[in-house]
Parts: sequence; structure tokens; C-alpha cells
Amino acid sequence: MKHKLTRIILIFGIIAQFVFAQHATGRISGYIKDAESGEPVMYANIILENTTIGTASDNFGYYVIPNAVSGKQKLKVMMMGYTTESVEIIVSENADLRYDFELIPTVLEGEEVTVTAERQRFKEKVEVSRVNLGLREIKNAPAFVEADLFRTIQLLPGVTSTNDFSSALVVRGGSTDENLILLDGIELYNPYHLGGIFSTFNASTISDAEFIAGGFPANYGNRISSVLNITSKEGDSKNGRLFRNSNIGQYWDLSRVEGEISLLSSKILAEGPIHNGSWMWSYRRTYFDKLAELYYLVTSKESDIDWKYYFWDTQGKLIYNINDKNRLTFSTYLGRDVLAMNFGESDDAVDFDWDWGNYTNSLQWRFVPNSKFLSTLSIANTNFQFDVNLITTETDSVGNEQNSEFIIFNEINDWTIKEKIDWFISDRHTVTGGFEFKQLGMQFNFAFEDITFFNQDQQPFIFGGYLQDKWKLTPLFTLQPGIRVSKYELHDDVYYEPRIGFKYLINDNLAVKGAWGKYHQFLFTTNDDDAILNIVDFWQPIPENYAAKSLQQFILGVEQLIKNKYSISLEGYYKPYNNVLTTNPNNDPADDSDDYVEGKGEVYGIELLIRKNSGKLTGWIGYSYIYNKQEYDFNSDGKITENTGEIFSPQSDQPHAFNLVGNYRLNKKNSFGLTISASSGRPYTPTIGFTYTQNSSSDGVDTYNNPYGNLTELKGLKNSVRYPDYFRMDLSWVRKISPFGWDGNFKLQIINVTNHFNVLLYNWDLEDKVVEAIGMFPLFPSIGVEFKF
Repeated sequence: MKHKLTRIILIFGIIAQFVFAQHATGRISGYIKDAESGEPVMYANIILENTTIGTASDNFGYYVIPNAVSGKQKLKVMMMGYTTESVEIIVSENADLRYDFELIPTVLEGEEVTVTAERQRFKEKVEVSRVNLGLREIKNAPAFVEADLFRTIQLLPGVTSTNDFSSALVVRGGSTDENLILLDGIELYNPYHLGGIFSTFNASTISDAEFIAGGFPANYGNRISSVLNITSKEGDSKNGRLFRNSNIGQYWDLSRVEGEISLLSSKILAEGPIHNGSWMWSYRRTYFDKLAELYYLVTSKESDIDWKYYFWDTQGKLIYNINDKNRLTFSTYLGRDVLAMNFGESDDAVDFDWDWGNYTNSLQWRFVPNSKFLSTLSIANTNFQFDVNLITTETDSVGNEQNSEFIIFNEINDWTIKEKIDWFISDRHTVTGGFEFKQLGMQFNFAFEDITFFNQDQQPFIFGGYLQDKWKLTPLFTLQPGIRVSKYELHDDVYYEPRIGFKYLINDNLAVKGAWGKYHQFLFTTNDDDAILNIVDFWQPIPENYAAKSLQQFILGVEQLIKNKYSISLEGYYKPYNNVLTTNPNNDPADDSDDYVEGKGEVYGIELLIRKNSGKLTGWIGYSYIYNKQEYDFNSDGKITENTGEIFSPQSDQPHAFNLVGNYRLNKKNSFGLTISASSGRPYTPTIGFTYTQNSSSDGVDTYNNPYGNLTELKGLKNSVRYPDYFRMDLSWVRKISPFGWDGNFKLQIINVTNHFNVLLYNWDLEDKVVEAIGMFPLFPSIGVEFKF
């Protein structure tokens, strides 16, 4: 017993030596800002000259050097595209110094730049499978009508879409509900417009988008595939123009306005300073409905259907700096799709109203008491609604009306409070801990007349707490162990999710990285797995009689930087799903406990990403291979076999995928973009024949004269064949223009320039015994104009 106690004391002594050892050092912290706009400068390099001591700024421009050597030092800040700033300082033992910097943007020609944001991420970030995209990368890729973050992410290796009409993300074989989407820390559900053709994010508002395709750390929870963390602009706090010479300008002003007009939509963004802070606001609206009205007005034609469709969204951010230690940020997003149709005659009319969208609001308090601690407290509300109302009106010969009403309503009301504390213990240890509490209100109602087919109203809570340590064992080897503990109200279990990541720097430009972790998810979507097009996803809590979705992730890779211009990443991963859910094809409508079937899955693959980050030619080449199988005991016989359709690849599976994204800046006025995508065809369940079935009359009695008047398809094994391979090439041209003295761009984009026919689905006409292939996007040109003033 005595020897055991001695060993325990020795172990804790060694740990304490690593954690708390300080050798006559002080601490330095502060913010790095853009001198012209006040926006934070992310991943700037901050060093003490002639030492190996340094760090990088985070997404807020904040940095901490916890081990500044005592004495006279020169603190230096460097970042590509900015002048280098430095200051002479004196560091005393245990000092806590604050130095903020404002960097002046410039073009550094002929000067060797050894530090870029990507290099700093390479050195500082432990997370594997991570890609950061800025506004430049998002806007440079050719897009359908306008720049779209989700469409750009779909061009990365390991990420696919179900088809051209969906911007939803399928990441490493996972379903689209397995991705955590955060906008300034706010979780969004169904962040899509027009059934997924557009994402909800106005690209012009984005400052940085960090995408982690797997192995994400313990501070993220309740999703099992990937994380997309979007940071929006803070707003220009430096250049108030409207009330510059007025007292009003001390409290509110306008710095800049930019907008874009395209064939199908228009958007505007404005920003400026407020007293001790800044603001940013954007608005976007499509005008399908207005174009249709104009068409019928010009052509003097009449439509049999009175219809309208449009979507709009608006996003805002307000920042107030109480003092140099306290900061408040209010963020909001509102977006809605509206579809309405009225058709039929007065005695047989149909009124169809359909709208859906997100409303989100959050308040964040960022508190920096000293250079040792950083506290971020957030309170947020997210509300997603999907509302369908169909009313049919029939009028008989004597004028009596009969109305029938069909209703689908789905709502998620998410109240979240979360706290994150970063403890900068030393240059070896940064400990991060926190919690997240979600109170959910979830409704799903499906009814026709007085008959309610489905009515669910639940208010479960989800609690998660986490602790992790970014531990630099040596200057070359960093370990990031962590654990997340979750409690889901509908389950008795407490879920433990250990996770660990590592990075080993073989040299300044080559690193080996890896991660392992356990992940659980308590919300899921209930769409038909075989559906080709899903307008929205119906979100539901995991029922109490089903286990949570769960998996493990094993990831190993290497990353190489070449001459600060190129980066090469090669990763392999293995994802065994311990539990997945799908709809039960044999469920009993009278039994609420058998709506779903639990199963298992196995996914593994390899990904290659070659990226060029600077120069006239930028972009990337990506390739991925994936094996993806799921298995379910649909017939409940205790046996799972492939020849009964119980082992199959999901509908989104694409074993091979290749993407090339390039942008070439010809001169100061003209740039060209090219995107090439090629992949394996998606699997589908084939129709192998047809048969006659009984035809029932309205009174439920078989028609005597024609008892077998209906034809129905005979289906083969589930997802046992594939559509033809997919190919698409897109082009873009952007030319700088100056209308009315404003800075602007003229944009020409051509989607599917080769007009390659990509199959969306096969439509079987059983009467004529023919099969018709329905295609995806054809050749589609679009133009647009951007302006700034």
C-alpha cells in the first residue's frame, strides 16, 4: 500500500511539473485588428523576436503568450497582406501585459513572406480533417446563380451531395442530419432554401468557415459526422461616412454598403460603427414570383395556376465593447421560404400554402479577466418551422360546399445556454472546459380532416459537459485528450464520449496527425431513405425505446506544406456505426413502437487534397474513395443477409469522387474560374418488372368486372444497382467594373458547360412499358453584378 501511494504521489508530481512549471516568465495577451476596418485578423503570427516563443491569434483576433521570458523583448506581429508591426516591451516575472495591434493592409511584393494564416493553422491546430474557407475561396468557385458556402464544401474530398438540387452535406458516408451547423455559435436546423438548391448563408457575410469532416474534439456534441463552424463579419468599425461630422456619428454610422443583383435574386450588406463597437446587416430575396408576374404581363398570357414562390433571409450582428475585458455580441438570423398555389375551378378549388424557415437569436458575453482565462457565455434561441396547409373545396349542383383540410406541421424550438472557459496554464497546456444545456420543444403533426395520423409534442432536454487539454509534450508533439459527458432526458443512460487527437511535426512543413473518439446523437430526421428529393428534413428526438445514434471514428493522416503556397493532405478513416436508425418498411400503423428499425453500419475510406493557396492560380484537387454499407433486420427473423436486401449501400453512396477547383487571375480586372466534378453513380432500388393488383372501388368491394385493373412495380433488392457515373464542368468569369464610380464586378457563370446528362432518377411508365430518365442541371448560364460604395 505504501509503495502504491508513493507511485501515485510521484505521478501527480510529474504532472504538476509539466502543468505548473514557470521559469521567471510573464504573460502577454491582446487583440489583433485590421487598421482600416476593425475586423479581427485571424491566425496572425505573434512572436518574441530572437526566441522560439510565439503564438497565433484566434477567430476573434485574440492571442496569449503565457511564457514570455523576463527582460527586454521585442513583440512582433506578422501576417500576409499586412505590414509587420512590433513594439519594445519589458517583461517582469509574473507580469500580465496587454498589447493590442492594428495591422495596416498592404500588398507585399518582392518580400519573402514566411508566415500565412494556413501555416499558423498548420502549426497550432490539432484537429484532423479540418479545412478553413474564407470569402475568397467561396466566391472564386463557379456557382449556381450566386456564391454558396455549402456548394463549395461539396467540392472537398469526402463530401458529396445527393444530387444537383441539394446543397445538403453528405460527409464520409453519413446522413445529412449528422452534421452540426453553427453560425456564430448558434445551431441551425435545415439551413437550406428552395428544397436545398441554396443554402441559407449569404456568402458576403462570412469571415471564416471551419469545416471538420471527422474526429472533432469534445467541445462539439450531439452530432456524429462533421462540424461546420461559421464566423460572420463583425462590421466595419473604422470608417463611418454618413454622420462623420455629426454628433450622431459617435453612436451610429454607416461605413460601407455592398450588394449583388443576379437573374434570380438580389442581396445587400451594410456595416458600420456604433459607440464602442460595430454592426453588420444583410438581406437577400429571390424574385421568382415577380419574374412570373412580369412574364404573364408582357405576354398577356393567363396561367391555370395562381402561384408564387420566393425566399428571403436577413442576418445581423451587433458588437458592444463594454471595456477592454468585457464584450457583448448579439447575432440574429431570419429566413423564410413561401410557396402558395391556388388552382381549379370555383366548384373544385385547391388552396395550397407552404412555408418554412429558421429564426435565430443569440447573446454572447466574452469575458477576459486576465491573460490566464477566457470565458464565453452564450444564450441562444433557434426556431425552425415547416408548415403545410392544403384545402380542397368542392361545390355540388345545389351550391353546397365541402372543404377538406390536410396539415403537416413540424417545429423545433431550441433554447440553449452554454459556457466555455479556456485556461491558458502555460505554453504546454491549454485546458478548455464547459457545458451546454438544450431545452427543446419539438412538434410533428400530420392530419387530414378529423383524422390525426401522427401527433408528437415533446420537450426533452440535452445536457453536455466537456473537458479537454491541448498538451504540448514537446515542441514537435501535441496531444489533445478530452471527454464529453451527455445526458438525454428520454434515456436513462449517461453517455461518456472520450476523444483524443494528436499531431507530430516531423519538420516545419510535414506533420502526422490522428484522432479517435466516440460520438452520440439524440436528434435525427425521419425522411424516406429512398426519396430522391427532400424539400426539408423532419427533425425528431430519438424515441425512448430506441438507442441513440452512435459510432466511433478512427483517423490517421499526413499533411505537407510546400513553399508556403501548396498544402497536401492524405487521410484514411474508419467509422463503425454501433447504431443507426431507418424507417421500418413493415411497421404496423397501429403500433407506435415499431416506426423505425435499428441497425449497424461500416464506413471506411481515403482522401487526398492538394491545395494551392496563393499566386495567380489558386484552388485545389481532391479525390476520395469510400466503402459504405448498412445492415438491418427488416423481417425480424434474426438473420441479416445481402440477398434479402438487408445489407446495402445508402442512397447517397458514391465510392469514387474527384473534384478540381481553380481560379486564375489574368490581370487586375479579369479572373476565371473552373470546376470539374466526376464521381461514381449513386445506388438505387431497381424496378425489375410489374404485376397486376386488385382494383378496389370506393366502397371497398373489389370491382367485379375488372378485379385486376391496377399495375404496380416489382422492386429488386434495395440499392442493388447504380445510376451512370456523374460528370459536370462549370465555368465563371469575373470582371472588375466601376459603374457610377462604385467598385464592382460583372459575373458570368455557366453551369454544366458541356451539357452532360446526369441522371436524377428513372420514371417507369407501366402503361406504355417505357422508362424515362429524368436529368439534373442542364447547361445553365447566369449573370450578375456586384457593387460596393
